[in-house]
Amino acid sequence: MDQALLVEILLEELPAKPLLQEFPHMLDKWQTLLSAHDLSTDTRLHYTPTRLVLHAPNFPTHTPTSTQEFFGPPVAVGVTDNALNAIGQGFYTKLNLEVPRMWQTATKNNKEVLYACMQIAPKPTTPLLDSLILNFLQALDFGKSMAWGEVKARFIRPVHNICVLFGSDEVPLPLCQETFLCTTKRATKLHFSKGFGWHKTPNIDAYFDTLEQGKVILDPKAREVKILNEIHALEQEHGFKVQVDSDLLAEVVAITSYPTALYGKFDPTFLSLPPEITTTSMQEHQRYFAIFKEGVLHAGFIVVGNTPLDNPTDFKDIVAGNEKVLKARLSDAMFFYENDLKSPFRPQNTGLEQIAFVQGLGTLASKVQREQTIGQALAQKYAPNLQEDLKEALSLSKLDLLSEVVYEFPELQGIMGGYYAKAKGYKESVCTALKEQYLPSAENAPLPSSLLGALVSLSHKFDSLLALFSVGKIPTGSKDPFALRRACNGILRICLHFNLPLDLQIDTQELAKNYQSFNTALLRDFALERLSHILENIPGYSLNIYKAVLSGIAQSQGAYEVCQIAQKVQALATFLETTQTREFVAVFKRVANITQNYKPDLEPSPKLFKDPSEHALYNAFYALQARKFKDYLEQLHALFALKEPLEVFFDNVLVNDPDLAVQNNRKSLLGAIYRAFLGIAEAKEL
Repeated sequence: MDQALLVEILLEELPAKPLLQEFPHMLDKWQTLLSAHDLSTDTRLHYTPTRLVLHAPNFPTHTPTSTQEFFGPPVAVGVTDNALNAIGQGFYTKLNLEVPRMWQTATKNNKEVLYACMQIAPKPTTPLLDSLILNFLQALDFGKSMAWGEVKARFIRPVHNICVLFGSDEVPLPLCQETFLCTTKRATKLHFSKGFGWHKTPNIDAYFDTLEQGKVILDPKAREVKILNEIHALEQEHGFKVQVDSDLLAEVVAITSYPTALYGKFDPTFLSLPPEITTTSMQEHQRYFAIFKEGVLHAGFIVVGNTPLDNPTDFKDIVAGNEKVLKARLSDAMFFYENDLKSPFRPQNTGLEQIAFVQGLGTLASKVQREQTIGQALAQKYAPNLQEDLKEALSLSKLDLLSEVVYEFPELQGIMGGYYAKAKGYKESVCTALKEQYLPSAENAPLPSSLLGALVSLSHKFDSLLALFSVGKIPTGSKDPFALRRACNGILRICLHFNLPLDLQIDTQELAKNYQSFNTALLRDFALERLSHILENIPGYSLNIYKAVLSGIAQSQGAYEVCQIAQKVQALATFLETTQTREFVAVFKRVANITQNYKPDLEPSPKLFKDPSEHALYNAFYALQARKFKDYLEQLHALFALKEPLEVFFDNVLVNDPDLAVQNNRKSLLGAIYRAFLGIAEAKEL
């Protein structure tokens, strides 16, 4: 039998970002706790800034009937003269079972033992709720927790009340009360604008009605829809376009229980600021949505209030208050920006010498010098015509870290450097490269738009990786305080996008010569692990294909060149989806197995051939070797054409011929074919 269950945990206001990070994992943790009692039910999870709510419309009132097995002592120990002795009887007595005349046995660890099977009767689930709720709260991980008053347990915020509605009876929660020193009333609170008193909720229907009348929208998705609908209405009314950032929207949903979107304005004078300053000030500091008209920033914003008001005058007061706050913010930003423009923006005597980078790695000035060395090597390899521009861009790249705007808005480092360089008359391409030097800033973030910007970004990211690896600050597990995984992802994505032939082994070793000595194979493997995740977007991709490509490189001592690896994976994934995979792989695995212990790389001699199938295979293979292929996929199809002559060869000749010269000649032919395929992948890994 089932009945509805609702659990409301009422707390102090929750911080949005930790809540949003943990929210996707909450239901899984709840279901894991239920499964420990053989319980399973569809549960919905809601939240507002001050509550977490679990709602299961059909929660079991009893645990299911279950069977439990017990294994006793070996029959040789528990049975004497075909009768249970004291040891055998003790096994059943401990289980509170009547000692049977005819006992059961089972085999365990290759021994015949006494055996009993008991049916566990259903138990009411009401007594389980106390520990389930407590364990659920203790399983939540918000990153940080706090202590309060005399409460020994730590949690993200103080717990005020735990309301459990499960049938008509009170559900005792002694463990929760003792742990959090909270109340367990069958009651809730409304939106703060409706007062702070308790409102009784004798049942679940009453609970939902109370919140609805009390201006609390429990479902975060419903709050999001309300915000978006109201934004759309404002767009239609005023003819502008609101920039709805998904992260900002999620945060606004998390800090409101009854959201209302309102339109505010600011002085158009502030539009003379770089738009990134204005939008950052609005989004990061005030949680406002920026507005654009015809693609240009508009002197307005959308603020989402958390107060249900019916009087338009009250809305005006809220908007006016937010306009006043934003004016102060933007006035400060204007002051900082104008001060920065008065300062010189040149690489001499910058003050970067006074700012430490990382312990053991000098100052930011030292980092700039290292980046310039890397940039010179990259430019020589990829774009000799950009050497001077790259040198200039790198010499300017960290100067904006000394600016007042970046001190106030750290998110704008790099971007502001581009504006300051433009104001001082530097080339447009250099200014753009400065703006893009930290791109990509996240997994799916945009890449630099130019090769110069890509080289500036590569120089920055390469130095961070090489420098930190050289002093042993290598990411472990989930810990990556210097965001080196993100830096490595950025390098790989840039190389793939701009088709830069970066060899993760040779080039890394060459660039690492200017750093403290370390095992560069660690960095190579670190990058290869990141590359496997990036290539997951290739249709038909599998980890086996990726491993086969890397194994082929290792065995053939080939190049760990990023673009080549991606092309090989792409070709194999496409080829294996459209070809008789099993037969193809089987033939080349046979070739690999035969030649795995045959080391000499001798050229096969047709003079030693005894069978026409040898000549046919030899001619087919060397005709293939003479061709130039446009890509690896075409080469794979050509290798696949060897399947038939290989099968005929295996049917007609004995590779391990008694004549050692003939045997080695046949293995040389197969070895040459194997090495050709090894240039793409190791067949045995597929």
